[in-house]
Amino acid sequence: MHVNRRRFLTLSKRPQEEPWPAFCRRVQRALEGALTDEQETDGYYCARIVLQDLGDLPSLRQLCQEYDVAMVLEGTATAATIIGRSSLIVGAGSRLSGTEALGEHASLALPGTRVADMQALGYEQFSHVPPELTLAQWLAMPQWHDCRPGCTANSGLERVHALFADGQTAVLGGFGVNDESPLRLPALQRLIPALFEQLSDPDIARCTQMSRWPLAYRLDALKPRLGDINLAQLFLGHGGTLIWCQELVIRRMRHNAIVTDASLSDADRIFAAGVQHHIEGNIKALFDPGGLFVYPDEWLR
Repeated sequence: MHVNRRRFLTLSKRPQEEPWPAFCRRVQRALEGALTDEQETDGYYCARIVLQDLGDLPSLRQLCQEYDVAMVLEGTATAATIIGRSSLIVGAGSRLSGTEALGEHASLALPGTRVADMQALGYEQFSHVPPELTLAQWLAMPQWHDCRPGCTANSGLERVHALFADGQTAVLGGFGVNDESPLRLPALQRLIPALFEQLSDPDIARCTQMSRWPLAYRLDALKPRLGDINLAQLFLGHGGTLIWCQELVIRRMRHNAIVTDASLSDADRIFAAGVQHHIEGNIKALFDPGGLFVYPDEWLR
């Protein structure tokens, strides 16, 4: 049978792969792990994968960004809460669990380490936290942290090794008045001055005087009542919306001084509701303008 050249070239072309199957195929190939593709809902898709190696995070982040897929920390959001795009739910595998003692009073911990492990080591600030949670989930969920403005030091969190939405990484922690070393990191040269500038906002100043911190992002960590300024504590309760946690340094607290049940007055609650979306939107835009991670109105509070 005679086939002309144009017809031959047409026949030899592969059918174009749809974006979602292409994304799933490339994720599974990059991570060499089992990916569970869940049912489509209203034209959007969801898949789950278990991360076993922090070295795979850059590839995972890049693929989610390339295909406009939300990169979701397991337990912080679901396919039903994500708005207007598909999602990849990322769990922490067993190889992302473990701690290393840093002297007698602190540990370096991987993000998949269970709260139960910290409780067993005598970290009493975790006594009220469900033992099955991972440290990455503990960091992300606001209900397990001291709700009083300026009291983020009660968490014992000292440093966080963070992956940012643009692919840069940095270790964030204490930030003294004369300590300019974080400003030498490209990822932080723009963020840190912008965060401190937010503190001059009169709306935020009022929030620091309330009986409980009313916003998703703990800007009060930059104006502490207890301890010193600590950039890592900004992410307590961030809902997986700002960074991806790679490692943590946690100091052992000898007693649990965390208060989680302080309530707002009616006037403060009304005020906070009026400024919440504006302030949180500004912070979200600083860290993740493209929406790689979930948005504040998508995560499970």
